[in-house]
Amino acid sequence: MANKVTVIIPNYNHAKFLRHRIDSVLNQTLSPLEIIILDDCSTDDSINVIKEYSNHPLVKHIIINNKNSGSPFLQWQKGIDLATGDWIWIAESDDYADENFLFKMIKLADQNPSAGLLYANSALVHGEIVQTKTFADLKNEKLKTNRWSTSYFNQGIDEINSVLLPFGTINNTSVVLFKTSILKSIDVNDKPFKYIGDKYVFIKILAKTNIAYLPNTLNFYRANPEGKPKYTTDFFHYTIEHFYILSWVKKNIKNLSDTSFQKTIEENCQFSILPLPPKRLSYFYKMMSTDFTLFIFLFGYNLKRTLKKFFKGITNSKMFY
Repeated sequence: MANKVTVIIPNYNHAKFLRHRIDSVLNQTLSPLEIIILDDCSTDDSINVIKEYSNHPLVKHIIINNKNSGSPFLQWQKGIDLATGDWIWIAESDDYADENFLFKMIKLADQNPSAGLLYANSALVHGEIVQTKTFADLKNEKLKTNRWSTSYFNQGIDEINSVLLPFGTINNTSVVLFKTSILKSIDVNDKPFKYIGDKYVFIKILAKTNIAYLPNTLNFYRANPEGKPKYTTDFFHYTIEHFYILSWVKKNIKNLSDTSFQKTIEENCQFSILPLPPKRLSYFYKMMSTDFTLFIFLFGYNLKRTLKKFFKGITNSKMFY
């Protein structure tokens, strides 16, 4: 079993967690081929932490930005361009890994040679407390299944249609291994993603390859104090980014299922039409410029929702009693 993994650690202001993250990579029972550390102009003590590892033989590149890029996915691309391993692990700087992560994942790769994306189960960490329920437990409960309790292999397009597109079932990047040749063949930063560019990358990868999953809890994901995903404080932008994903899928995946498309709208693309501030109008213009047909469909869907809610409020008001 060869050490054929490039580890990319993109960091921004995670000095508090960064040493734990880097050590969890260095302490793998299967050593990586190389480590690339990227810092996006952190304003905390991250640089000093990174410098502690500058002479480690596995740390092949350290790139520190003089100006914040504004996008974690621009940082990803820098690391991807430098990677020389057969596989790439993008190890987010506030998470950490089980010491057997690489050993078990490369074994999974050997067992599933046609899979270009591998992932495992993650635990959620609130503060320093590891939660009892893992991502597998939460997904099984939400979708009323035992799918994530056992290993599985799936065709990439089937995975997109059945669970990934509507439900975003690869919960975070740190638990994923990408086949380098496939990841290098796509553009990870061709849309202005801030929150769910990782889901966009997963889908673009699985449009070209297959997927394999391991139920072992091999990653520890730090959620915010409320336990919510890190992006959910900005719901409208989350909807916009799903619009970009749907537009790409609609144009590039010929056998996209109608059920998957509709469920994705219901799960991820709901917003109120009113009020309509000027800034939102500018976003609507960008969406129309990207995919006019999809925008009209999405706007119409949400207009119906808004009107239904409005008239339901009138019907339930005291003026009808």
